[in-house]
Amino acid sequence: MSNRTFLAAAATLFAACASGGPAPGESAAAGDSYRYEVPTPPTATYRLADTTTMIIGMPDGEMDMAMSSASTVELTFAADSGGVRATGTVSDYSSSMASTMLGNVDMSGVDISGDLEFVVGPLGDVEMISTPEVTGADLPTSMPFQFNAQEMFPRFPDRRLQPGDMWADTVIESLDLEALGLPVPLPGMGEDTTIYNYTLLGDTLVDGRTLRKITLSNVVSVQTSVEEAGQTMPMDMSSTLDGFILWDAERGLVVAADLVRTMDGSMSMMGMSMSMTMAGPSKLRLVN
Repeated sequence: MSNRTFLAAAATLFAACASGGPAPGESAAAGDSYRYEVPTPPTATYRLADTTTMIIGMPDGEMDMAMSSASTVELTFAADSGGVRATGTVSDYSSSMASTMLGNVDMSGVDISGDLEFVVGPLGDVEMISTPEVTGADLPTSMPFQFNAQEMFPRFPDRRLQPGDMWADTVIESLDLEALGLPVPLPGMGEDTTIYNYTLLGDTLVDGRTLRKITLSNVVSVQTSVEEAGQTMPMDMSSTLDGFILWDAERGLVVAADLVRTMDGSMSMMGMSMSMTMAGPSKLRLVN
């Protein structure tokens, strides 16, 4: 679950209560297996699943929220001047939330509107062009459609890699709070800085196919302050992500990712200070 979801969940409670790049090195030779090209076949179908438990500590007690979502992403790849262009659709979307304060919500019948489109550079630089949105119901903002291209298409350094090699990548993204579609308007911008740390462990055999296992971890820090009704609402959040991805060198795609996210933060609003914690697994599987 991303920091966008964290902010959205916090705003749902509010309504209820009132770049970097790869490290330089030896240039990778043509045909290097850690580069993105149009795969064969030029299509891929991924299944994504995410589960998160959030606990919010308030002066009069705690509120818990258990959120889960799942979706199928079908992608078609084509050559592009920036590398590889991926266009696709999202289907089979479902989401649910259970909360002691906000009740239970099942979103299995909602629609996904819009296309998914982005361009992946040869080393994994991702330029997002469009992302679908959940539509067709009175939606709780704590459960937007989740898609993290950086985890599906990790960035690689421009050098040959051997087992044991490590590299890092820093991504800085602005968070437009108004664009989240919150139940209360929260004008302002925040900054999301993510440091991805990778380690190539080596080969592993899965269902008779040799895949390359890469561990992934990151640290995210977000500090922002927004104004609402003449009051300042500061937020201070940090999160970690740990897990691994399996890379298919022959196909040039990630075929699996198992990640665990944690998040701790605090915010103040309406003269009330609150602490927040999140934790949960995220899984990705290439199914076709």
